[in-house]
Amino acid sequence: MTVLDTIKRVRAAGNLWILPLFVLDVAVVLLATVVAYYARFDGIIPVVFSRWIMPLIALATVVYTLLFWAFGLYRLVLRYVGLDTMVKLSGATAIGFAALVGVNFAFPVVNDLRPVPIGVLIMQALLVFLGSSGVRLTARVLTYLRSSRPGTGRRVLIVGAGSAGSLLLREIRSRPDLGMSVVGFLDDDPGLTNKTINGVRVLGPASSLSRMVPLHDIQEVLVAMPAAPRDTVRRILNDAADAGVETRIMPELVIARGSVNLRDLRSVDVEDLLGREPTEIDTEQIGATIEGKVVAVTGAAGSIGSELCRQIIALGPSRLVLIEVDETRLYELFMELETIAPGIAVSCICDIRDVERLDAVMAEYRPSVVLHAAAYKHVPMMELAPQEAIKTNVIGTLNVIQACERYDAERFVLISTDKAVAPANVMGLTKSLAERVMLAASRRGKLLTVAVRFGNVLASRGSVVPIFETQLRHGGPLTVTDPEVTRYFMTIPEAARLVLQAQAIGNPGDIFVLEMGEPVKIVDLARKMVALSGVPADIEFVGLRPGEKLHESLVHEHETLTPTSRKNILRVTLEDAPAHAYDPDMRELDELAAHGDSKALADAIQRLEKRVVAHDRPH
Repeated sequence: MTVLDTIKRVRAAGNLWILPLFVLDVAVVLLATVVAYYARFDGIIPVVFSRWIMPLIALATVVYTLLFWAFGLYRLVLRYVGLDTMVKLSGATAIGFAALVGVNFAFPVVNDLRPVPIGVLIMQALLVFLGSSGVRLTARVLTYLRSSRPGTGRRVLIVGAGSAGSLLLREIRSRPDLGMSVVGFLDDDPGLTNKTINGVRVLGPASSLSRMVPLHDIQEVLVAMPAAPRDTVRRILNDAADAGVETRIMPELVIARGSVNLRDLRSVDVEDLLGREPTEIDTEQIGATIEGKVVAVTGAAGSIGSELCRQIIALGPSRLVLIEVDETRLYELFMELETIAPGIAVSCICDIRDVERLDAVMAEYRPSVVLHAAAYKHVPMMELAPQEAIKTNVIGTLNVIQACERYDAERFVLISTDKAVAPANVMGLTKSLAERVMLAASRRGKLLTVAVRFGNVLASRGSVVPIFETQLRHGGPLTVTDPEVTRYFMTIPEAARLVLQAQAIGNPGDIFVLEMGEPVKIVDLARKMVALSGVPADIEFVGLRPGEKLHESLVHEHETLTPTSRKNILRVTLEDAPAHAYDPDMRELDELAAHGDSKALADAIQRLEKRVVAHDRPH
């Protein structure tokens, strides 16, 4: 390793003071020895002792510097010098003093005199400790002053002037190698405006962020409000995104330990931008339908299915049956659930299109509640393989419901989608037909069936957000289908809570939707993700994909929404179709899909699309 490499490693460790510290310690020992002699003899050193001054200086220098090295006092990072450093210094000095006393007593006594008076060694040790401590504390002060100089490094704004923000400022100042300079704080406490915290001014409230960023040439925003309501944090993050500045956020649990590390800060994810305060649910009401019962989840290892399983297993079912065709993800989910509640979950590799295998599973476990999350959901892919969408989304749903009826299940919940409303693609049509299969079963009266209809689920596999995140990791561009395209969004945990609440409050044939708020423009979402990530990625418009709509709706034009007993959960009032209306079409679709007759299947789908749309129009 070259000298240059060594210097680079030392600089990377944040400590360029090793050689200067050594030289200063040698000077301290020399000065301490001379001062100790002069102090002991009131400025006039007897000749008998003066001849031992230089040997003592040489020996003390070797002893003390070797001990300092052994105690790590030349490997410390000066910005972290504190009480632990003083303890190490006192220990090294005490051992050094003892060693020098031992050497002194090893010499023969001449005229009842030792070579070095014990008082000199005591004063020398005290002065070495004070001098070396002073050197290191002075170095820390200089490091602090250098790092706190305004106008140097990446210009940072901290939102939140409480204890978390103060700790964050201290951490940044102790790390000059990061090249960050805190320009100011923002905080909504009016009493703090224009006050200073460790020399840094509180510039104004958090609502002034979009104005402060260009005014102070801010390059990064750090949100240090771990205990703030989610709505407040979301507003701040959206303001930062609109200002086009990179942003990081402090997680909720960081401040609990009383210290902050910059590694604790995380990048902003889309749930921070779009997530809402959790919808309240009645856990006692849900628990009454789950606790002590056998519950089955189809599509158990998918985004929604796996979250359902996590929430269900916490409610105390006697058995949780995981029905899934993807064996790898099923195994991973099973191992995860085993750590939560050993012996409750059972893995069943089962394709819902396989009636015999599905029957075997249902006959063995006889679940009381079945949550049906298994489905093909990717719109363009289903346009390429409509027969597979029919087999899984329609016939698969029919198979599960009929198995529930044969083996005396009590409740069935269908996971539906906003794309089932006025369907413009194969996937939407199949989910619309699945809803009608559910409604037909509710009329037969053997099974309590309900459906839950919602929009896009954040971070689910194949959704737009993971695609954007992957594109950002590769430097862009972010691909958006159309400048005007909008979608409704909800989080995976919120979707799972809604499903569980729906099965608890539902009456036969109910369809529920969540109060989703306003739809989100996808291009705005893309711009905010680019801004907050700090990645200079472009946005590219690629055009609508096959079967894709500009805007989705959670209800048909003629449907009405009525409130339920739970906040933010609404019940859809719709015009029912006769129980047998689609049975011949189901059989035809099943047969055509099984034989792979693409043209005949396409013709049948077109006829069904016309019938569904006609039925969906108000009469």
